[in-house]
Amino acid sequence: MAQDDKIDLCIVGAGPAGIAGAERAAAQGLRVVLVESGEIGGVAHNWGALPSQALSAAAERAHQIRTARDLGLGADEPRINFARVNARIRAMIDDVSPTVSSEHLIGQGIEIVRGRAKFTGPAALDVGGRSIKASYYFVATGSRPVLPDIPGRNAIAYFTPETIFELTRRPTHLVVIGAGATGLALAQAHLRLGAKVSVVEMVEPLAGEDSELVECALRRLRAEGLQLHTHTGVVSISASGDDEMTIDIKSGPDETQLVGSHLLFATGREPDVDGLGLELARVRMAGRRPALEKFGRTSNRRIFIVGDAAGHNGVHAARHSAERAIDAVTGNAGAEALVPRIVYTQPAIAWAGLTEYEARAKLGDRFEIVRCPLSQTAAAWARAESHGHVKFIVDRAGRVLGAGVVGSAAPELVSIFALAIAQKLTLSNLGALVVPYGAFAQIVVTAAAEFARGRPDGGSKGWQNKLKRLLP
Repeated sequence: MAQDDKIDLCIVGAGPAGIAGAERAAAQGLRVVLVESGEIGGVAHNWGALPSQALSAAAERAHQIRTARDLGLGADEPRINFARVNARIRAMIDDVSPTVSSEHLIGQGIEIVRGRAKFTGPAALDVGGRSIKASYYFVATGSRPVLPDIPGRNAIAYFTPETIFELTRRPTHLVVIGAGATGLALAQAHLRLGAKVSVVEMVEPLAGEDSELVECALRRLRAEGLQLHTHTGVVSISASGDDEMTIDIKSGPDETQLVGSHLLFATGREPDVDGLGLELARVRMAGRRPALEKFGRTSNRRIFIVGDAAGHNGVHAARHSAERAIDAVTGNAGAEALVPRIVYTQPAIAWAGLTEYEARAKLGDRFEIVRCPLSQTAAAWARAESHGHVKFIVDRAGRVLGAGVVGSAAPELVSIFALAIAQKLTLSNLGALVVPYGAFAQIVVTAAAEFARGRPDGGSKGWQNKLKRLLP
């Protein structure tokens, strides 16, 4: 493509957000250039979310073998070969790669430019000496791990969530610093694959998530053998012999030591925007992060930040943010969709809409909480997965304002909750669902019945409205 050709959109970063934005824009007839200096698919595809899901799947299968007696089968300790698990993860990534390959994108009319990008002004981007001038620019460069400044950190070998999949031997004792969603999911996966695992967290695990749901998940993790040190800081790290390290930790006045074989830092992420020349593009910053308006628009009206670089968590959220920004650019933006939050532990945690804390701050006491244990479904008992419950935040008319679930089916159920909130449905509306027998979704109908119990109007807005709709 000649440099003076009209380019509608230039996207920097070919991860989930960049690819989703490029495909959406190309489908709407825009001329798109997608710039990437590394692997197509980004961190999520090559070193992050996808391999993490594959590792968790292997760990879940090992857990099922170990607990097969719960279903009346012979149980045994699974034979785990970390090298084979690692090889399967790499093979799986290769198998999926055609869906995010250059050829796949080029086939949709998207031009791929390889190289590092840097803004040279408010409306110009340089990639390896080529000046790209476009009507709009999307920065979808993702995020990178934040590493705490701990004495001795750089004197020992350690892993991040992007490098932990390089392990080809099972850790004897994996120490995870950080009990957020990523840290706990990776900790549980390695625990189920036979490693001893300790997690150290300065504050509360999964801070910001619903405490009821979190406590339910943590009980299961502890029951499986996870050693969880909360309100605990890391004082220092040092090598302590062949293939061992000592982590000095402190909780209040109490100090102790953990002796581990491997160390994983899962202490958060920050936007990976260094070196992009955002200052030359006149993008206003808020500390180390670009200051963003609706749809990820920056102070430079041509430039948007999307995906993890804009602080969105999860592949689904990153993709959605890019697609929303494309719709805003093309004038097709409709009502904003509700993006669920998911923690991929087992049991998983998922939430959509207002939390209990947010409801109290916004509504005072003008809301109700409806809880139902998953053990009220046939699916839970048939599959020996009776742990967990759903939690609905509803107004006094029964309209769903927020909802969460902890349990193995959480990632599937939360989509129903998000749709109900977006469509302003009531629990009475959800109670009309016809759910196949043996599905975890039966809990939604059960919760609706629980809310309606004892109410003269059955939990709806009143029989009068229903009658009016039937009259001519």
